[in-house]
Amino acid sequence: MIRRFVDSLRGFQEFVLELGLARSVLALPAPRMLALPTSTEDSAGNNAFAITITEQEIEAVSRDLFASGHYSLAVQEAYKAVDKVVGDKSGEQVLSGTQLMDKVFSPNAPMLHWSSRQSQSEQDEQKGYHRLFSGAMLGIRNPVAHEFDWVEDQEVALELLVFAQHLIRKAKAAQLDPPNTNSP
Repeated sequence: MIRRFVDSLRGFQEFVLELGLARSVLALPAPRMLALPTSTEDSAGNNAFAITITEQEIEAVSRDLFASGHYSLAVQEAYKAVDKVVGDKSGEQVLSGTQLMDKVFSPNAPMLHWSSRQSQSEQDEQKGYHRLFSGAMLGIRNPVAHEFDWVEDQEVALELLVFAQHLIRKAKAAQLDPPNTNSP
């Protein structure tokens, strides 16, 4: 039954190509979920995704992409979600990416923070997460947004999605400092 479905889908694709309509259709690589399962690796990865990724912002934008084997796109969408959550929480709607993270989590005058930053450990936490958020935008989001298939491995994709989930949870837990209206 599944084989007939896949065969009829391929026939429809050929028909569309013959009509010349394919040029006006978004061309993405063929989703891997349309192929007949050949190993338990894909289903194990999807099960790991379902068990591990529980933040709605990540799950909503990356579940279908991950399940269909579009790992790079799944990671890209997850880090766009991190960017959006941080922007929404901080109220900063102009900046994005590394610039947003540098402004929002700056160790000197953060908009979002997790403590009073009085002790060395509290200061270190702010500095460290500032670098993690900025680094995630620079080292993960930017490459997957600008390069095709930057992340091709299912396990690596899942690791990056878990990290994005951690960043979203950390951003949600942060406290917002009111804007400083006394500065010139």
